[in-house]
Amino acid sequence: MQLVTKQKFELKQTNLEKTLKRLKAIEEISNTCSDLFTSDLALAAHKVLQPFCELTDADYGLVFLVKDPDNQLCVEATYGLPEEYKEIRNKEKILNLYSRDIRDNWPSARAILKKQIVLIKNMDQMNMSFSKYFMDTIKPKKVVSVAAVPIIVNDKAVGTITKYYVAPHAFDDEELSFMRTTANIITNTIEKNYLLEAAKKSEKELAQANDILKQVNQELDLFVYIASHDLREPLRTIESFVSVIQDDPGTSKLNPKQGDCLSRIVKATQRMRNLIEDLTNLARATRGVKDKEHEIVNLNMLLTEVNFELTAYIQKRNADVIALNKLPSVIGNKEKIKSIFKNLISNGIKFNKSNKPLVQISMVGDRLIPSDKVCICIEDNGIGIDREYHDKIFDLFQRLHTQEEYEGTGAGLAIVKKILEKYNCEIWLQSESNKGSKFFFTLVQRSEMGDQR
Repeated sequence: MQLVTKQKFELKQTNLEKTLKRLKAIEEISNTCSDLFTSDLALAAHKVLQPFCELTDADYGLVFLVKDPDNQLCVEATYGLPEEYKEIRNKEKILNLYSRDIRDNWPSARAILKKQIVLIKNMDQMNMSFSKYFMDTIKPKKVVSVAAVPIIVNDKAVGTITKYYVAPHAFDDEELSFMRTTANIITNTIEKNYLLEAAKKSEKELAQANDILKQVNQELDLFVYIASHDLREPLRTIESFVSVIQDDPGTSKLNPKQGDCLSRIVKATQRMRNLIEDLTNLARATRGVKDKEHEIVNLNMLLTEVNFELTAYIQKRNADVIALNKLPSVIGNKEKIKSIFKNLISNGIKFNKSNKPLVQISMVGDRLIPSDKVCICIEDNGIGIDREYHDKIFDLFQRLHTQEEYEGTGAGLAIVKKILEKYNCEIWLQSESNKGSKFFFTLVQRSEMGDQR
């Protein structure tokens, strides 16, 4: 009775030692994989193979990977075999996963094709074999038991970890669980690192794209500057020659057609000058000005300056520009924000058939406005805009009226939108034909604790 009890105790102790050994192996494999920051499957499998075999008493081990597009079954790591085995096997003994001999007889190939663990307790009882080179390498020994565990990444079997025993080996449920856990650790490591590398690649590509965009913008700014400078010169020349002709006493002898041609030339050069000026302003709208993009701008003082600069135009049109309430201070480039107000106020006066154009500026409170922004409304009693054109008017050089009806290039609102987008702000409108317009836009609010950066 005591002997039976002792035998049971020793058996339990042996099983406990095996369990602890396998838990240690899982811990070691898990730690090894957690330190890997690569999606290189070969490297991960190589790091795992030794503890996978060593701590489960295997005599030999191989990591096979399927190399696309030829489906070559290549050796990536070895355990218990000569150092030159991998090199010779992959150079001189190239095998295809789908060749008949491999597909039917190799445990590793079967594990890949079926995406299941293949366990063989006694090779003599199975119609399966290994490569001749493998059997020649381990002679005079012979494999008796084998376990092939598929490596599955994104539901695709990409290889196996296979271990070999020269003595009979019993694969119990606990060891089967250990093998599955090991395969899952490898798979999770690879998939995690695939995602990390993809994220890093995307981040790198985005940084490169931003660098390219920055360079393109710089080149575009330079082009616009050179183009606007170079185009002004021929315009001045044309205007000078037209002026000479118009001032010549003999001009009175020109026939009506010739006089009309001169008048058209003058108007065309003026329009071209305005287009060049608006293109230059559009380029400046998104260009950063060092140390001036985070100025504290008092909108009340800014509105006074805008009214002063537009005094002649306001008086000519007999218009009124009124602030309905006190405006806040905001953060941004003062000149760019001034350009927003000048464009919207002058548009409210220009596109207006009233005998007394009225433009009203106010701060609007709305719970839908982000907490770091303020909303400003510029309302006019002008001709209004049909709903179908609400989006189009912000496109560059988009005009809803002929040059004869209303002067301008159609770039003003495009410039306004570009400036606001630079500060992650928005502009929208409420308007109907013959009912005036309300333009709403947001600006970065000055924080009570300091500047909003």
